Amino acid sequence: MKSPVPTSSCISYNLRKASRVVSKLYANEMRSAPIRGPQFSLMMMISTRENPKISELANEIGADRTTLTRNLEQLTKRGFIRVAQGNDLRSKAIQTTPKGELALERSLGHWQRAQAKALKALGEERWARMLNDLSVLSTLTHPQKRPHQLASQKTLKSPTPA
Repeated sequence: MKSPVPTSSCISYNLRKASRVVSKLYANEMRSAPIRGPQFSLMMMISTRENPKISELANEIGADRTTLTRNLEQLTKRGFIRVAQGNDLRSKAIQTTPKGELALERSLGHWQRAQAKALKALGEERWARMLNDLSVLSTLTHPQKRPHQLASQKTLKSPTPA
């Protein structure tokens, strides 16, 4: 007889499952938004920072530069961002375009509705605890960052549901 796979206690399995469920919620709410899914999060990160470097963005989202560059290419092709020379010859900085800012502005309300639905299901206190817990997991690949540093980073505050 086969021994059961311990999916009920597997961290990876449960995080991926939760991620799929949450992604579906956001996809449904944002289906008519000009910018959706991971591109929305990436655009928000770019627009709230002053000319972030590709390596900084990759480090923050936990992706390698190659993966991030592919995602940035999609936004560049749509005219939402431009890649400019960074402070030195080895770095590249990302800037949003006016078209990108407008698309982001038009997408924000869709994101706010998705965020409000997720927060209503979780509750603000539980989400705060989860955010802190998730920041601890982030240190697995970035041990130089301590959980209190990650938790104190700027996050998007959602509107209070009406």
